[in-house]
Amino acid sequence: MTAPTTSPTPSLTPTAAATPAFDPKGKSFLDRLAAFQADALATYAVTVHKDSGRTAAWQQKHHVAHMFAYNKYTSTQPANVDKGERTISWTHLQDASVVWEGGVLWSDFLRTKSNGTPVRDPKGWKAGQEPDKAKTLENVKALLVAAKIGNSGTAMVSSGMSPCGEPCKCGAGRSKHLEEAAADLNSSDLTTLTAKLTAAKAGDIDAYLAKFGLHRPLVNHPESPEEWHVEATD
Repeated sequence: MTAPTTSPTPSLTPTAAATPAFDPKGKSFLDRLAAFQADALATYAVTVHKDSGRTAAWQQKHHVAHMFAYNKYTSTQPANVDKGERTISWTHLQDASVVWEGGVLWSDFLRTKSNGTPVRDPKGWKAGQEPDKAKTLENVKALLVAAKIGNSGTAMVSSGMSPCGEPCKCGAGRSKHLEEAAADLNSSDLTTLTAKLTAAKAGDIDAYLAKFGLHRPLVNHPESPEEWHVEATD
């Protein structure tokens, strides 16, 4: 006699629940950013790199450079400006008696007519080796380009000090990057992620960032658009 067949006993093990969506409420900016990066990697196989961090001295150095070469701030200007101008006064910048603050070195900025570093003496600058405005301006613009702060001067740079110090001493606020409240994401990585989102019909990059409580407040800035800059939405 053949033994009766039996059906397999249904498994009583419950199906694993889907990972709950990230809730940004009450989370810090860094927590939100980490969740965004982790999801981009897990879901779309894209590693989104961010800037490695900025020091206050780096921020102040490039802020002073921007404020001497361009000053694209609409409502802020240095404490010392030449008549009809909005940038740091050349007379003030090359004044040997001015004590530069915030870790910013005049020797990184000022240049002689022969493009050398000016030489100081007890009375100010050694004759024939004093700062030259044209060469200094050329050098300062090169500093900004080397730091990838280009866009022909439209990219503004916040102060690294609060309040801003010499030789600028303007009213610009301290950079949010230094307060761990903002970050710059790699542009190429964002382009790759955008393409993946489009292919998956998963919306645009801004909608995706919003899921993690992040946004790009400067993406449509009329003077200094930055598609890579992200902050928390609240």
